[in-house]
Amino acid sequence: MSLSNYFTPISGLLGGSLIGLSAATLLLFNGDILGASGMMSSFVLTPRKISTDPTQQWKLAFLAAFSLTTRVYVTMVDVDALKDERLGYSEGIPIVSPLGFILGGFFVGFGSKLGNGCTTGHGICGLARRSTRSLTAVLAFMAAGIFAATGCSPTCPFHPYLRDSYESVGKHLPTEFTIGIGTVLASLAAGAVLPGFFGRGLHENATAMEKDEYDNNKRKIVPAIFSAAFFSVGLAISQMTISSKIYGFLNVNGLRDGTWDPTLACVMGGGLVVSFVSYQWVKGFNAFKNPKALDCPLSQKSTVGRFNVPTNKVIDTSLILGEAMFGLGWGIAGLCPGPAIFLAFAGYPNVLLKWWPSFFVGSLLADKVKSLLVKIQSSSSPSDKSKAQ
Repeated sequence: MSLSNYFTPISGLLGGSLIGLSAATLLLFNGDILGASGMMSSFVLTPRKISTDPTQQWKLAFLAAFSLTTRVYVTMVDVDALKDERLGYSEGIPIVSPLGFILGGFFVGFGSKLGNGCTTGHGICGLARRSTRSLTAVLAFMAAGIFAATGCSPTCPFHPYLRDSYESVGKHLPTEFTIGIGTVLASLAAGAVLPGFFGRGLHENATAMEKDEYDNNKRKIVPAIFSAAFFSVGLAISQMTISSKIYGFLNVNGLRDGTWDPTLACVMGGGLVVSFVSYQWVKGFNAFKNPKALDCPLSQKSTVGRFNVPTNKVIDTSLILGEAMFGLGWGIAGLCPGPAIFLAFAGYPNVLLKWWPSFFVGSLLADKVKSLLVKIQSSSSPSDKSKAQ
């Protein structure tokens, strides 16, 4: 078959633009970054903070809106949205084994935590603000993803462990049980956001600044809901939730066979352009002079509102190693956090029961490793520390 049989540039650009709009909404209205891996790992690393800290309520709102949008989309808008016609019929599109999902989830969780980002945080947001650190991260995870997806061919010694037979396709599809789990999780997410709307107000002796901070936190909820809806629909339209779209790009053997699918590049490009435009309205991150660039996000009161945009420029071993591990996990299982959230709420068993638990374990372990590295660095250079003081 020719390239045109698989390549869907229009849906890729449209879906990618919606993902970029999701990032732009969070940035311009709330001052926050769209980072799927960081957001999801925070639910395990700091669960109490997420559930009780008013500054984190927007994350619950985002997850709730994303889950409900996903359920509505796959049940009412397009029931064939996740149908993958190439899965099980095309040699370049593998069937991931249970072990493949476990290792893929672990590597993505560990790597994205160690490298502080994934395809959305570094790719859509980081590249849009012209971050050299994010460019390095993208090159690292792209190279590793292509290596893993292309290298895990039938001649690879790991192939029997990471790939399943084409006859097992049915085991990878949602069942009534897993769809029920996805529905319950979506309901729980929706319920968790209610305190953000109807929670207890401030004490009567609150200062003016405390009142402004309280108002700002509540004002973040509605933009987060819209951002999540854009993200979910963008993933569905771009078909980044479909395995063949990921492997069709990452497995470069398709260039030789005439089956390579560059749709993912269109998705990244569409998202990057929209995200880049949004940064032109953020003072200090605009590439072109803009006298109307914002000092404060649109939904926030200027007294305490601010943009929470990363400024770290360090390119170190943790970044490169972490993003390479993320790329390996991406290439092994064909999943990064955004699509994995979508598929979990849609009831895909291997994503729900294998990929996500492994992702959280990887995130927890990487968090411990990062803490250990900080202690080692601080204890090994006391002279530098004294000079800094």
